Amino acid sequence: MVKPYRTVLDLATRSLMLGVVFAILLAAVSSRLNAKEEALPGLGKTTSGNYLVGRHAQVLAKPEAAIVYYRSALKKNPDNIRLLRRIFTLLVAEGRVAEALPVAKRIDAQSEENGNLAKMTLALADIKAREFNQADARLAKLPEVNLNAFSLPLIKAWVRVGQNRTDEALKILSKKSSNQGVKALFGVHRALIAEFAGRNDVAEAAYKEAQKINKQPNLRLTLLFGTFYESTGQSEKARALYDGYKKINSSSVMFDSAYERLKTGKKPRPNVVSSVGGVGEALFSLSSAIRRQGVMETVIFARLAIFLKPDFTIARLLLAETLDSDKRYEDANRIYRAIAADPAYAWTARLRIAGNLDAIDKSEEAVRELRTMSDENVNRFDALYRLGNILRRRKKYKEATAAYAEAKDRIPNLLTQHWTLLYFNGIAHERLKQWPQAEAEFLKALELRPDQALVLNYLGYSWVEQGQNVEKARKMIEKAVKQRPRDGYIVDSLGWVLYRLGDLKGAVKQLERAVELKPEDPTINDHLGDIYWKVGRRNEARFQWERSLTLDPEKDIIPKIKKKLESGL
Repeated sequence: MVKPYRTVLDLATRSLMLGVVFAILLAAVSSRLNAKEEALPGLGKTTSGNYLVGRHAQVLAKPEAAIVYYRSALKKNPDNIRLLRRIFTLLVAEGRVAEALPVAKRIDAQSEENGNLAKMTLALADIKAREFNQADARLAKLPEVNLNAFSLPLIKAWVRVGQNRTDEALKILSKKSSNQGVKALFGVHRALIAEFAGRNDVAEAAYKEAQKINKQPNLRLTLLFGTFYESTGQSEKARALYDGYKKINSSSVMFDSAYERLKTGKKPRPNVVSSVGGVGEALFSLSSAIRRQGVMETVIFARLAIFLKPDFTIARLLLAETLDSDKRYEDANRIYRAIAADPAYAWTARLRIAGNLDAIDKSEEAVRELRTMSDENVNRFDALYRLGNILRRRKKYKEATAAYAEAKDRIPNLLTQHWTLLYFNGIAHERLKQWPQAEAEFLKALELRPDQALVLNYLGYSWVEQGQNVEKARKMIEKAVKQRPRDGYIVDSLGWVLYRLGDLKGAVKQLERAVELKPEDPTINDHLGDIYWKVGRRNEARFQWERSLTLDPEKDIIPKIKKKLESGL
């Protein structure tokens, strides 16, 4: 029995040591990403070592380091298709498409059945060079399965446009489909192709059909359709589209440039000026459509869209937002700063830059930027709202309430979408122990959104803590739990209100579930300890209190937990 144990222990120890080695190497790599390859630590020692460090770099979102190590591994194993694919994919994802093309050719030469993305990218390079016949031949070899089932028809249609075969292009995108999303996607590009070809009646009908399928106003479709109306001298129809979107998304700044054009009578740039740009638009559409399915796929299609259409600002915005979601805040900010040069997108980009500066602990820079923005445009509240959020998260509650109050002053009529401003302002006041102001904000937020789970929970929990409206609070929190049954904080609130109402059995059940859902939260573990003590489970209570202390509770709670550990409740 000893030998297998030692084997497992040895493996575990080796794995741990490998992880430590990788971490040390990556720490050195991170600080020297711009160094020459031969200067990077551990580079070139062994093929397997370089490959493993490359994998580790990729997992830690350090793609440039990963590329360097994969390439080093490839030198000793030049035909390794797995390495070639990883290098190619990362190069494209980092926007180094021209550099990826020779790698794509090596993949294409080796593999008939695989490497579809590499083959497609070679076709896109042909399209960029306006070698439409060669691109058509490459695309014909690719199977229309999985994501290709959506991407290939769009790309092929625009290639037909490049070959002056517009009727065939429209036919490709007129195929019947039971998938409403595909119908809308193909409909938009049918409209763009018809618009590009000067077939305005066909274009308008296709735009309207796509609108009907989407039901709710879609940002990109509204921009495209509105631009079409502006270009064809139908400014009132364009205004109606923009107004319809703004009615639902009142804080959007995406139409400011369009409204300015309508005021001055200036014509917009056409939606598509070439078939190459049309393919770029198609790739952006695909990137938008799949953004919830995977970060890498979204980034790749956005990068390829920009490769074909370098001035494609909205594609850059999508790319930056996707990097945000992957917590690559500095990379995202580099893109946002480039976007900020475009007046139509500058405000949005600057808001995102400030948010990311806060995320990387440069909150003072973020605060300065947001204060500057709020002074620049005294009619907008969003910079102040985000400023309040940053200050609140940094526990500067007094400053946060001042920012929120100023934001509220800039809103003529509070609408449904403003509930978050009231909710966060309520939290800041509650933390300042200004309960009357906090309660008023929560109640007003519920007027705007009567069933909003977060507000129901926070107000209900606060009432329970103060011994007010306990029965009403229970009903509110139960409603919140029904809406968000896997939210540990809300389930904890229900357990706590049941405890206050004397239902100890129900409280134990709910709080045990809350700890399962949110095991790392100190307050929930502390609450469970209290309930265990009340039902006579003293050892388990002390365990939960001790655990709570290890989870970085707020400073004012620590002495209370320590006192409970000494003498119980």
